[in-house]
Amino acid sequence: MFGIMASPRMAGNRVALSGTFALLAVVAWAAPAAAEEVASPACGTENLLAGKLPSAQQDIGRNLRLVTDGQAAPEGAQWDAPPAVVFETAAGSLTYDLGRPTPVSAFSVQADANDVYKIWGSLDGARDSFKLLVEVDNVVGIGHGLRTRPVTIGTTMVRYLRIGEPTGDNFYSISEFQAFCQAPSPFPPHLKIVDAPPARVVQPTFWSFAWWDNDASSRFEMALAMGALALIGWGVWLAKKGTPELFRRLRDRLLIVVGLLSFCAYWNFFSFHFGNYFHVWDTFHYYVGSKYFKELSYDRLYECVAVADSEDPTLRRRVELRKIMNLRTNMMQSTTDVLAHPDACKSHFSPERWQSFKQDVAYFRARHGVKRWEEAQTDHGYNATPVWNILGSFLANTAPATDAQVNVLIRIDPAFILGMLLMTWWAFGWRVLCVALAVFATNFPCRFYWTGGAFLRWDWLFYFVGGVCLVRKEKPFLGGLFLGYSSLLRVFPSFCLVGPVLVVAQQLLGERVPGRPWWKPQPFANARELFTRIDRRYLRFFAGVTLVFALLVPVSLATSNGIASYREFLKNSEKHNKTPLTNYMGLKTVMIYRPSEVGRFLKNDKLEDPWGHWKQVKLETAEHSKFLLRIAQLAFIVLLWRALRGVEPWVALSMGTMMMAILFELTCYYYSFMFVVAFLYEKRKEAGLLLLAATATTGFLDWAPTKYLPNKPPWDHMRMPQWLDEQYTWMSLAIIVAFVWILYQFAYPQPEAAAATAEGPAAVPEEEDADDDGPATKKSAGPRRGKRNGLGSRGGRRAK
Repeated sequence: MFGIMASPRMAGNRVALSGTFALLAVVAWAAPAAAEEVASPACGTENLLAGKLPSAQQDIGRNLRLVTDGQAAPEGAQWDAPPAVVFETAAGSLTYDLGRPTPVSAFSVQADANDVYKIWGSLDGARDSFKLLVEVDNVVGIGHGLRTRPVTIGTTMVRYLRIGEPTGDNFYSISEFQAFCQAPSPFPPHLKIVDAPPARVVQPTFWSFAWWDNDASSRFEMALAMGALALIGWGVWLAKKGTPELFRRLRDRLLIVVGLLSFCAYWNFFSFHFGNYFHVWDTFHYYVGSKYFKELSYDRLYECVAVADSEDPTLRRRVELRKIMNLRTNMMQSTTDVLAHPDACKSHFSPERWQSFKQDVAYFRARHGVKRWEEAQTDHGYNATPVWNILGSFLANTAPATDAQVNVLIRIDPAFILGMLLMTWWAFGWRVLCVALAVFATNFPCRFYWTGGAFLRWDWLFYFVGGVCLVRKEKPFLGGLFLGYSSLLRVFPSFCLVGPVLVVAQQLLGERVPGRPWWKPQPFANARELFTRIDRRYLRFFAGVTLVFALLVPVSLATSNGIASYREFLKNSEKHNKTPLTNYMGLKTVMIYRPSEVGRFLKNDKLEDPWGHWKQVKLETAEHSKFLLRIAQLAFIVLLWRALRGVEPWVALSMGTMMMAILFELTCYYYSFMFVVAFLYEKRKEAGLLLLAATATTGFLDWAPTKYLPNKPPWDHMRMPQWLDEQYTWMSLAIIVAFVWILYQFAYPQPEAAAATAEGPAAVPEEEDADDDGPATKKSAGPRRGKRNGLGSRGGRRAK
């Protein structure tokens, strides 16, 4: 190349010489390995792992010696029996050092039957050098519990063996792991069987209340609903017999007891979450989501948590195996792409904010525990409105996440609950308060379990209840402010405005005249005359709603990401509207129910998103059922129109509240709105009766006592549903039936009630409220009418 040309003979010599050196190098490199293999013991049938402790482990609980002690549990023993170690997460693994490269060809594993476990091998133990040797399959087909599985592979030279990173039901355990150069005979070998009885526990006395847990509390609430139902039913029965004063004092005292028990029952008699008050899961979402909303928006929470966790070397492998909810699609996915592009998250943070974020994430990770933290990344993110974020973000940003700060924040909600109860007492009296409390506390879907002990989760309910109370006390403008703010906090409270809007429409149509179609308005001379038909209380109410919107929406632009935050919120809401959830409730939930499309048939743990197929099927059914759903919604609105004739503004709001279950699917815990529907008890005692019948039914559906029947024909066909998607569907039906029945009571009153109304208010002094199930109580002034406000004689009556 540089002007010197070698002859062919010289080139050939050089090639031969190079080949000789290469051969010598290969022999020199291979000699130590060959010598080491020759020096290794003969390939026998002994257990290569006998008595060894792992050289490394991740996310494993209990004594690590149990896995290689040569002892096994009885086949079919409880998955977490004492002879087994438990994997705290799906990233759990055990790594063993055989001491030198050794050939292996067979393994015996006793582990939880309904999971798959992986076995890897490596010659040097380097992180990226482990190769998958075999997967130990799920054997649940032969039975549940701890089951032994022998597996064989082609002979492979390894020094390090690793077992773990299971897939299945998220409950993983191993009681014995053996490795062999050659499979022994018999294979798997016989092992010493260790009894696995339940741990001996000193039985506490009944009065220590160790038996009091979440299930016991749920059963008590069901019994309380039934007791309250019987009490109110007794009063209604006596009133129909014409003896409403009979046993008045006794029934009043019992109602007070119901109210007090209901207050205590909501807090699980102050056991809260049975071991702690702090709802870590929910607070994590709303604290971190609001504090870093400008960086995370609605779709980056779990991705950025994964990136933050991965920067801790001890957590990296766990994050690599983590499944997270993709908050853009609401489908499960791996973290592979997230970890490959960490800047997609970090670019939204300043260096200071990223460090702050990592510290706050570490705080909540430590308080979740390993398994619970992994599960928290599969929820549906942060979903508050930009207006909620005004206060939420301000409070969360007052300090780093610490026990001191968080303990203050999670105690705001109890103040909201107490304020809600005091306002109800002030506006409606103690009887309505006791009934509303009973409905609230015994309604299974909105138990303390879901959002109690969390961060600002009851603010909307306080302002919602407070708004109706203010309207009841003839303060419609303030009531509009409260209800408008509640609607801005959670959107769906605005559905109650359907009631007042329909009443205003009725007033504009004018007095009903026989022979004139309902849709044809009463003639009017000019717009001013038409306008005077509207009750001024509605005008003041809607003025309050409008004002709070005008004030707070601009403020929310400054505390979030401007107008883009509202676009993102609408997109996020649309996404959730197209994502079926197992705890959704409402008319739509009932209308799209198909027995063959429930979770117990369609959930598939082998898929990346086990509920993905179920979600897709529900969406297809919803599309096919859209026309029937619209017909059902329209029928309910027609019944509501009929029931609203001549009612007071607060009654219109209480009835309109039912539209929350009709127009939209809500997650179960928002059915606390039934507290406001219970205010209708003041007008008709049957309303309280029907609502308590519905809440008692929700508790009974959760209990599902038929689960105690034998699991064989014909009893197995008589079982009540125990999966959440089915239970919440039937709970939805029970509540909607109650709503329809209540509206029917108002729309088509019994003849005796109508006759009593015809007698007019002369039978009762204007300043008192004649209660057919309680003594007369002071009330605010009756409904005020304009010259032509369209209110009929039924406005303000007490139906008997």
